[in-house]
Amino acid sequence: MVAYRMTSTVVLVVVVALGASILILPHAHARSAEGFGRMERLLSQLRDGADSSAALGELSVAGEGPAGHPLEKRQAYDRSRKGIYDRSLFSKLEHVCDDCFNLYRSSHVASGCRRDCFDNDMFEYCVEGLLLENPDQLLRIRDALRG
Repeated sequence: MVAYRMTSTVVLVVVVALGASILILPHAHARSAEGFGRMERLLSQLRDGADSSAALGELSVAGEGPAGHPLEKRQAYDRSRKGIYDRSLFSKLEHVCDDCFNLYRSSHVASGCRRDCFDNDMFEYCVEGLLLENPDQLLRIRDALRG
């Protein structure tokens, strides 16, 4: 009985501590106000221009299945692309989109960045927003994959 009370007390303390830490943590911010503003404008264009069926189609192309589960990269890769396919190069571009999603925390960023084999404004904004060392190299990789 004593062990049960002690366990329930510990669980209660942990839950209260987690709740307090969530309230205290600051909200995520973009690295610059200008970059955040550009990303918000781009996201609003995506939200306004896409109906629900198109959004679902983009998610499927972006590497998520019908139930929202991620697929393997080889399943998400479009075989009709005419460029080269090197898993390590493709992985570098995927990491850019993953890091951009982690920066802005928006599902539109994750799907928009990968759209059209990374050939879109969102991917370029992500490369700029992440302040990467060699952004031109990533754009050349994208062009090589795209064909």
